[in-house]
Amino acid sequence: MNRFYSFLFVFLWLLNFSNPQAQPLLEARQAFQSGHYAQAISQWKKVLATTQNTNHRLEAWFGMARSYRWLGNYKHTFKILETALPVAKKNLTYHAILLNELSKLRLTQGNKWYEEALEIGEQAMSIARKTNNPLLLAEILKHWGNLLTTDYNYEEAIEVYREALAYSSETIAPMAPFSEAEMATLSGKILISQAQAIFFSEKYESHQDKKFAFKETIGTLEQAIVATKNWHSTYDQAFALFSLTQLVQKIQVQLTQPSAQLTNIANQALRKSLKIAERLDNTVAKSYANGYLGQLYEQAKRYEEALFLTRQALFFAQPNQSKRLLYLWQWQLGRIKKNMGDNEGAIKNYQQAIKYLAPIRSQAMTGYFNFMTNFREQVAPVYFELADLLLQQIETHGLQQVETHGRASLLSRDKLLHHAIEVIEDFKEAELQNYFQSDCIDIKTECADLKRILDTKTAILYPIMLPERLELLLYRDDGLVQVTLPIGEKTLHKKIVSFLSRLRHHPNPEELARNRSMLAADGKESNKEVCTPSLRGSNPQKITRASQTFLKPSQTLYNWLIKPLVPHLQGIETLVIVPDGALRTIPFAALHDGQQFLIQNYALAVSPSLCFNESHILQSRENRENKVLLNGLSESVQGFSSLPCAKYEIEVIQTLYSQLQTTLLNKTFTTSNVHHKVKQVPYSILHIASHGQFKGNLEDTFILTYDSKLNMDQLEGLISNMTVQDKTVDLLALSACETAVGDDRAALGLAGVALKAGVKSAFASLWKIDDEATPAVVIEFYRQLQNHKVSKAKALQYAQKLMLTHDSYVRYRHPYYWSAFLLIGDWF
Repeated sequence: MNRFYSFLFVFLWLLNFSNPQAQPLLEARQAFQSGHYAQAISQWKKVLATTQNTNHRLEAWFGMARSYRWLGNYKHTFKILETALPVAKKNLTYHAILLNELSKLRLTQGNKWYEEALEIGEQAMSIARKTNNPLLLAEILKHWGNLLTTDYNYEEAIEVYREALAYSSETIAPMAPFSEAEMATLSGKILISQAQAIFFSEKYESHQDKKFAFKETIGTLEQAIVATKNWHSTYDQAFALFSLTQLVQKIQVQLTQPSAQLTNIANQALRKSLKIAERLDNTVAKSYANGYLGQLYEQAKRYEEALFLTRQALFFAQPNQSKRLLYLWQWQLGRIKKNMGDNEGAIKNYQQAIKYLAPIRSQAMTGYFNFMTNFREQVAPVYFELADLLLQQIETHGLQQVETHGRASLLSRDKLLHHAIEVIEDFKEAELQNYFQSDCIDIKTECADLKRILDTKTAILYPIMLPERLELLLYRDDGLVQVTLPIGEKTLHKKIVSFLSRLRHHPNPEELARNRSMLAADGKESNKEVCTPSLRGSNPQKITRASQTFLKPSQTLYNWLIKPLVPHLQGIETLVIVPDGALRTIPFAALHDGQQFLIQNYALAVSPSLCFNESHILQSRENRENKVLLNGLSESVQGFSSLPCAKYEIEVIQTLYSQLQTTLLNKTFTTSNVHHKVKQVPYSILHIASHGQFKGNLEDTFILTYDSKLNMDQLEGLISNMTVQDKTVDLLALSACETAVGDDRAALGLAGVALKAGVKSAFASLWKIDDEATPAVVIEFYRQLQNHKVSKAKALQYAQKLMLTHDSYVRYRHPYYWSAFLLIGDWF
């Protein structure tokens, strides 16, 4: 933009405010810049009520939309932008700004709106390029860079930020509806966003010297700090500084030793933000500034100063009753007090933090910067730190009670332990709700007393992974056993990755290729030969040496997770495991004691929760009416490969259930046909042999039908139609489905499918096993279920043990073939 047009733009912009009717706009702008959003909205409403000036009305709409977005009122934000759209379309600049604001809204609302945010952002950028307005392009490119960063496209994002910086330096003329102060800070905000993208790109690079790895990030942060020296005092600027300091904290966590350079950058930013907050007299900004300064002192282990600043932050949070602020600073107080040795005080603060966090957990994950961390990384620490403290209290407070109060120690211990478990269960429920994007999942509904559920032959293993140790809780009908091991969460996670890295791969890739060639043409006689386990299984296969490397980590995990409890597992036949985090990704059946696999000693089941529905479990197996709806897809559809052995699997199960089954295969296996069938007959078993996947994002989780993809909500609808007269569906079997490799959040979805769908049990696999091998376990599992005296857990155990011991299944000895199958939910 040349000087003449720049001058003309400023002149016209100022001319708008020479009108007396523009006074409310000025007052609204001042309130907005001070962070008083409710007051700003009130002023902008006056503008809309008193003027028909198009520019004034657009400015009011944009201001209200931005204010509502800051307040978290996304419904109002969208409504206002939708109202302004027809007017904004008449002007390229305003149209681009509106679309950019709408894209920001969708990005703020979370992952499920990302695609729409991307599409709208692209439209905004396309229009902005036609305006030839450098500041507009800089603002929109900054947001486009944020979108790219969210999608892990760091290299392109960094280039976009560089382009935005070039445009932002061309002029400092204001651009309605943004103020001169906002435009003056644009370069600094772009630099902060750029530093975030560089940080994530450098984080995944391999460097022995971590400080060197973040050299470019730190250099960009220093440029941003320099850029802030000329900033005016606005609420938005204070938050840009808070964002900068939070990035500094993320880098510090990655370093083996804290960086004095980074500490200095954070200190400068927070001191400046505190001055801005005090000048604006904004209690929210004061709360953040004091709280983050307290965090800085906490990391420096200057706990007295950290305690004072954090209490100041809490004081300034009170008038606004911001749950996010109250949660952050209560949690921080808990950490500080814990480090000062005041565990009882810390526990109270942690409890308060969780109380404030509960209603805002979904909001805690919004915004593009939080896309980089999953729900567990963002939310879990406060829950597990409290559980850790409660478990530590058992060792200290409980033992002291033994000396003075005798039996009271047992009550104190049980109470603390129950509280710790309750905290972890609360988190698990929150995590499932977050994954399934529903607050309706309640894993504690109708929970029963474990003592009434457990018989003398069943035990429940509840492992708790903590940063510095592993707690193993074993519930038996005669009491609880607790074992503590000095194995931290990171150490355990590393061993799990090592265990899975070979176990999930076919033990003979060359033979896999040959089998696929034999299965290439549907209907050929060779398909039956390949798919029939009894015909193929007795032929030994050569397995690679690499495929045996799972054994060592398998034995290590056995020694950590099972061996310490073996003396207490005498007489136990069924072991129910309630895994968490990375433990959800491992097949416990394949853990090895040096002589045998775990499945050879115990029938195994997995539960997402320690809470069980008594009415499900105590139902007599003899009264089961096993009416089965069999669904299968052996043909190649929608770009997915064929599954010829799915047809064989369905045909064999048909013979097992004779008159008690209905079959939908290939073209008849459509979503509408399944819905129609479940409305006609109250099936107790729903079997699906088709492609399916569970991933970290619910949007990518589905089961393939002939004509579409069945998502979790649709599956839940199917199950609801099958539930008649309070009789819950007994079993949902998903054959050929898989979870994303090593993704514990995807495994969470798999573990939670029984809860989400509303069935008693789910039978599924952690990974997609070769098509020829799947029937080997699935068919034997169903064959065992014909005996009503056999539990589902024992039916699966028998099928898996058969792969290890029977001569007909020699080729399936490797746990790749049989260990991935899980029974999730009720084990009866």
